[in-house]
Amino acid sequence: MKTTLKSSIFKNNVLVKTFEKDFKASIFIENTTPIDYALVKGTLTELSINGLRVLIRNVKTEDYSIGVHHDFPFFKLQFEIEGSSLYKPLDKCEPEVYIPNAHYNLFYLPKVHGTLTYKKGQRKTLEVLFTENYLKDIIGENFKEILHRFGTAISRKTAFFMWQKSQPITNDLQNHINEIVFCNYHKDLKKPYLEAKIKELLILLLAQTNDEINKDTPFNLPEIDYNAILKVENYINAHLKDTLTIPELAVIAGMNTTKLKQGFKLIFSTTIFKYISCLRMEQAKKQIVEKKCTVAEAAYHVGYKHPQHFTVAFKKIYGYLPSNLT
Repeated sequence: MKTTLKSSIFKNNVLVKTFEKDFKASIFIENTTPIDYALVKGTLTELSINGLRVLIRNVKTEDYSIGVHHDFPFFKLQFEIEGSSLYKPLDKCEPEVYIPNAHYNLFYLPKVHGTLTYKKGQRKTLEVLFTENYLKDIIGENFKEILHRFGTAISRKTAFFMWQKSQPITNDLQNHINEIVFCNYHKDLKKPYLEAKIKELLILLLAQTNDEINKDTPFNLPEIDYNAILKVENYINAHLKDTLTIPELAVIAGMNTTKLKQGFKLIFSTTIFKYISCLRMEQAKKQIVEKKCTVAEAAYHVGYKHPQHFTVAFKKIYGYLPSNLT
């Protein structure tokens, strides 16, 4: 099994990766390597667990693209915790794969030969790669019958998406992601723990692939409205420090305030103001913990003029004072 990546960021413009058949591994392997390309900097953690390849990225990127080709059918569960990913195949008859910020999808592509594009900014991901034989191992020989729609797609060698449009990462899924990404057990315990957690997560999602609703546009929103609301969400992320109002965001979306509020809540399962508040608190928490900022500095960083107002909002979300982090 071989993956070929082509980009100016690589030495000689090419990076080739080879893997054992079906990602088989006799031992648990975990490697964290620094990424120090001109357009991408950060860390990549790669885990080899028998039948699985797990990638955990934490990088800062400029706008860039990578040509990608796999010589094997591609099964993947991908969480774009921060940032986004767009795959465009060279064959225009094949489907694109777009996963926006804070979204996820589970998909199968019989062939991969195209271009991956990433936007400037922070990118954090959890990616789980597996194979048809892994599905057979965890579900059974008749897995194609059990996973009706997914199994039919595999048999016909046609692309399959759990969701036609990637879905927002729910709080429950985020908790599951954190248990995998931040697992700090000794390697002898880490292997069985991660195996169990990832298997549980995959089965939880695979069971949903039989739901007919998954074939439809999310929440029956017109595509133009769905994309407009994603545009608003991107704007919020880029302007957290600014004063953000519903009328201003409605102009960006090109819709009235009522339609924006209803559509946003359908997609992100929360109100616009609560989404903004939670995002600001998350960023402030990182400023305090990772960059050792004071509470006042963190409050200012996310747009609060008065630290006491920030403290009240922080405690309302987390249940404790931001000063407890220092």
